Amino acid sequence: MSTPKPGLSTRSVHSGNEVDRRMVTRPKTLPIYESSVFVYDSLEQVDDFLAGNPDNYMYTRIANPNQAALEELLCALEGGEAALFSASGMASVSAALLGRLNAGDHLIASRELYGTTQSLIQKELARFGITATLVEINDLAAVEAAITPATKLIYTETASNPLVRVSDVPALAKLARARGLKLLVDNTFLSPALYIPLAEGADLVLHSTTKYLNGHSDATGGILVGDAEWIAQARRFQINAGGSASPFEAWLTFRGAKTLALRMKAHSANAQALAEALEAHPKVARVFYPGLPSHPDYALAQRLFPKGASGMLSFTLHGGLAEVDALIRALNNTAFAPSLAGVASSITHPGKTSHRALSPEALAELDIHDGTIRVSVGIEDAADIVQDFVQALDSL
Repeated sequence: MSTPKPGLSTRSVHSGNEVDRRMVTRPKTLPIYESSVFVYDSLEQVDDFLAGNPDNYMYTRIANPNQAALEELLCALEGGEAALFSASGMASVSAALLGRLNAGDHLIASRELYGTTQSLIQKELARFGITATLVEINDLAAVEAAITPATKLIYTETASNPLVRVSDVPALAKLARARGLKLLVDNTFLSPALYIPLAEGADLVLHSTTKYLNGHSDATGGILVGDAEWIAQARRFQINAGGSASPFEAWLTFRGAKTLALRMKAHSANAQALAEALEAHPKVARVFYPGLPSHPDYALAQRLFPKGASGMLSFTLHGGLAEVDALIRALNNTAFAPSLAGVASSITHPGKTSHRALSPEALAELDIHDGTIRVSVGIEDAADIVQDFVQALDSL
């Protein structure tokens, strides 16, 4: 007796699903595993997954081949034991801190941390009984003085936003080890193409992959790399809290990261050229770029970042908001956008965006003023980037 032909709906659901199992050759580029769930043939396979087989999958909130591929890539780039990809940079921050810390714990953090990270620490962690002290992170005496019996970790950024102040990661790592603390370093602004914090003694590295690792302004994500125990704690929190990223975002970031080293060379060289041109322009009061001898952390940057100081810089105009607005309007090829690290150059105004929540007094203490502009220098031809800024400044 012949088997009746399945109905149209049945054929629509099931036809073609076995094509990858029939393939003799493999795709050169990693496919997008845009599936929320994976199929098992036996209970044995379920047990295999739950026993921790990293090559088996069940549910994309827990793991997915695209996420795993990106995590493997970042372990190779940063030299970490394990990695965890998340839905955003802030999801990675949350997983790192809330996966590790408990009520009653204390952390020390740089006072120049990204504004939303400070908000998370001061407004959200505080609700769960986790306290924090913000300090001038390169003042090792201040860091030492802030340590209490409840302190569990130190948190800093390789280079800060927006003034690109450089953290002395080796010195902080030495202090953390001596006091039995963990060191978490946000390496977003440098990327592993220019600096490897884990090699200098950090325990965990954080990236907003939305920025340089993806590099094309078309995917949102975050990643943690480093100590396997800390990653396992962060992964548990992420699975329970639901901060997992989509396979497509992981795939886009995986693709973008393939050209990271090439892009970072161009970003760094172009930023150096623009910083020098800005510093020579009469409309500019001050330029903040670690590749300039005038930067307060120039010597430290020369020691830590011999391959380049990345593509992030800030400068302050002699004028205020009106002059900033005029500059924004006069730029032809540089967009006003609040994010950073794409292949196209962009600018933003910290006082109106990333640091908007801070009081005028707090902004002044950080040396951020109405005339301060942050530039994410792209990979266009350096002469064209410089010309766009010079003509805009000349028009003020």
